Amino acid sequence: MNHEIARSPVTIWSEGSRLAAEMFKPVGAAGARPGILLCHGWGGLKGHLAESYAKPFARAGFACLVFDYRGWGDSDGKLIPLVDTPMLTEAGERSLKARVIREVVDPGDQIADILAAFAWLITEDGVDPTRMGIWGSSFGGGNVVSAAGMDSRIKAVVAQIGSYGPPSDEGFVALARQRMADKARGRIGPALPQAIDQQPNLKGAPDVARMLFNRPLQAAARIRVPTLFIDAENEEYGEPDIQGGAAFDIVRQNAVAERHTFPCTHYEVYDRFYEPSLKLAVDWFAKHL
Repeated sequence: MNHEIARSPVTIWSEGSRLAAEMFKPVGAAGARPGILLCHGWGGLKGHLAESYAKPFARAGFACLVFDYRGWGDSDGKLIPLVDTPMLTEAGERSLKARVIREVVDPGDQIADILAAFAWLITEDGVDPTRMGIWGSSFGGGNVVSAAGMDSRIKAVVAQIGSYGPPSDEGFVALARQRMADKARGRIGPALPQAIDQQPNLKGAPDVARMLFNRPLQAAARIRVPTLFIDAENEEYGEPDIQGGAAFDIVRQNAVAERHTFPCTHYEVYDRFYEPSLKLAVDWFAKHL
């Protein structure tokens, strides 16, 4: 199939933040279409997914939604009241000084955004709510596994070159717990990651305190739907025991699962092995949705 595409901008509300999104629908496809939510990774923006993934999926007959996480791209940043602002003890409209926080990788916020975007997509006209899939890449691969373990309406999953949890070494755990204590006591502000936790060669910075409780492998044990893992044999991010092989071993105990690896590094899946990895995903959703 090679459908023409109708493309439209939409706004999604997620816990009070507005997420900028785009909807892609195949033109002329008969009946309600299966829906796929596409979720990018660390520092990724919807524009890349729109061109490289949403369009091919839509041409194949799927209704697709892409979006920017809060604090990224065209979506709202998080508003944090300044320390000298009076306590907000009364309901209603207020004017206050606040700091806008952007480009922080917070898995808790991102998973909430994914669930909000999924709730929007599953209720969209022309989308079949019984045939819903979710696709995520890089850090988004772990995020979609978490989401699929939470929402049983997700009927098929593709997790590409995913990361499935924080480092387990004592040093990281101690750092994360210190960050939690310092934030709770007001010694550091919510803009902290940009100042001291920036990661080499990556856009944005992690909220280390929140990373500690990001547990996609626990969510993987709750998945009961067909799940495809696409991985790079020479993956340079994360530890082997929290990568795709570990998640695959968990999911396949309770659901149909497959894992395909390419002889490459992380980013080569987006260029050198883009076409075969895309075909794997399209074929997986065509089979299971």
